[in-house]
Amino acid sequence: MWSSSLAILASVLLSSFTAAAYTAIPSDILSELTPRLSPTAKILLPSSSLWPSASKRWNELSRPSYSAIIQVAEERDIAESVKYANQHQIPFFAFSQTHGSDYGLGRFHGIGISLSSLNRKIDLDKSGKWATIGGGMKSKDVLDYLWKRGKQTGTGGCGCVGAVSPALGGGHNWFQGQYGLMADQVLELRVVLADGEVVVVNDKKHKELFWGMRGAGHNFGIVSEMKYRVYDVKEPKWSIETFTFKSERLEEVYKYANKKLDGKGDPRLLMWGTWFLNPAVDAEKPIVQFQWIYNGPFSELKKLSKDTHDLKPDAYSSAEVDYPELSPSLGYAADQYACQTDGQGNRMLRGIDVDQYDVKSLRKWYDAFAATLMTEPAFQTSFCILEGYSTQAVQAVPDKSTAFALRGERLLFAPAIFWQKGNATLDEKAKKWSREMYLAASGSSKKKTYVNYAHGDEPVQALYGYEPWRLKKLKQLKKKYDPLGHFAFFNPVNPIGKRHGDI
Repeated sequence: MWSSSLAILASVLLSSFTAAAYTAIPSDILSELTPRLSPTAKILLPSSSLWPSASKRWNELSRPSYSAIIQVAEERDIAESVKYANQHQIPFFAFSQTHGSDYGLGRFHGIGISLSSLNRKIDLDKSGKWATIGGGMKSKDVLDYLWKRGKQTGTGGCGCVGAVSPALGGGHNWFQGQYGLMADQVLELRVVLADGEVVVVNDKKHKELFWGMRGAGHNFGIVSEMKYRVYDVKEPKWSIETFTFKSERLEEVYKYANKKLDGKGDPRLLMWGTWFLNPAVDAEKPIVQFQWIYNGPFSELKKLSKDTHDLKPDAYSSAEVDYPELSPSLGYAADQYACQTDGQGNRMLRGIDVDQYDVKSLRKWYDAFAATLMTEPAFQTSFCILEGYSTQAVQAVPDKSTAFALRGERLLFAPAIFWQKGNATLDEKAKKWSREMYLAASGSSKKKTYVNYAHGDEPVQALYGYEPWRLKKLKQLKKKYDPLGHFAFFNPVNPIGKRHGDI
């Protein structure tokens, strides 16, 4: 339990963390901190030539303000950086591939701890059943490493995102119908806590923290290393069928999709959708694209999708690829448009989780999407994703076994707004548009949002569950492992101050 003096100190520190003023660092940071770090770690200041590349983010609108960035090379560098920041009462924030877009990141002012140099740490165990993955690894790097060894596992659908970070928020993935969430593959974590202590977390050591790390992990510590289940590649082929419709077919398409969402289908089959401008199909409005994605040969998928062809799409295409080419085939490779981190663009992603397609809500969402997309050229590369993962293995895991609260939701919607930075009017318009689409599509009064896609104005229950015991347990863990609220900027369990117009 906190003492009263500790509670007062916590209140003061939390207030200081929300301050807009730029957090200064000691002038002797290089001479004081460098000897405490490993030889290949780097301390970058804003004057460094490496600063622009080290500080850029996928979404420039919610950019943290760094007074220094420490590029760690070893686990002890993370611990020493945390201790140094605490010693000088400077907030710290750890990041790997910089794709988190919670607006709350814009409140951060302090020391950045970059894990990106921990990107070559991956080892397959001799048993072939698990791998050790460094905290800075990219999904694509893990996929490629395992593939060469006849192995595979769940990673983020985009090749550019971190291999560890998504698992802390649950971790949707192409294999989740077969294996479960990314969080379900985690066997052990090495975690640097808020005071710089390093702990091993698994189902025997720090068992309650292990529960919290799998679904709300960014609230409790910095993961330097993850022990993670892997599987033999039994079927290397993935097949894709893309059915494209004009917008007036929307209700027909998603009523059909609801009939297919019975939870009894092939766990290798995924239902995907994208809305975007495609003048080749419709010169006036965004098209409605419906896809089947299947872990198996095209000949098998064609049998499963026979009735989809009866819808008579306005355009159709298909592909059969090996697993490493799946994300590139769908437009989510590390070097493709959706993944680019160029320091020039504002991007806004917002998640909406539901169990089935509410066709009336979808129409409202589509109309809100189309109205702005068609009248504001600056947003015309934006799109909407309707992710429909297989969930058999996800729902086979007991709901109370991890902090992830959305096992019952089968669909994830995500408006993705893209525009160039530097125009405050467009920034405000994008925020309003994003919010409008969220409210249109979310339907239920008990809104639910995938933590890794959250914008930051959702109720905390939407991210971590409406069952009172869930938040109680998470807050107890927060009090034990981070009582001063150091990990408070990315979708916190205990939100700080006024949120962005809570929904």
